[in-house]
Amino acid sequence: MMKSLNRLLVAFALTIISLPSTASATIGGSGGSRFSLGGGLVYVNKQTSFALGAEYEYRVEPLYGIGAQANYVFSSEAFTMVSAPIFFLHPLLGDWYISAAPIFEFGSMMSTKVGARFTTRIPLDISILMFVPTFGVDLISGGPNYIFGLSIGI
Repeated sequence: MMKSLNRLLVAFALTIISLPSTASATIGGSGGSRFSLGGGLVYVNKQTSFALGAEYEYRVEPLYGIGAQANYVFSSEAFTMVSAPIFFLHPLLGDWYISAAPIFEFGSMMSTKVGARFTTRIPLDISILMFVPTFGVDLISGGPNYIFGLSIGI
């Protein structure tokens, strides 16, 4: 129990200090691109693991965008998750989004799994920093996987 709690606390600490690199050509307008790196916790197969990921979005219009995402999960049997294409919906025409995508999960010790991913990202500007909590769920064989992430940008 204590060992599991320690791993969770270390993973959470690494999530908090994981600094993303974010570049935007246009924010809130059409034709802009966004690339970000971040870390988070993934609850997969009754195990909480740390994950690193990258995400790209091309903002087609202020209301929607399209992109891709990849995550590497550091678990006892490490694996990679790739989501493409991701469809981003920006209901308030800003940086907050709701997204949906097919997801492919594969690793050296497992067969490829296919499912669906649904996420949301809520940017919070606080002074010169931006905190970006991310929440999601993967509907894939083996049960739903829950995603909790936090990025910090300048």
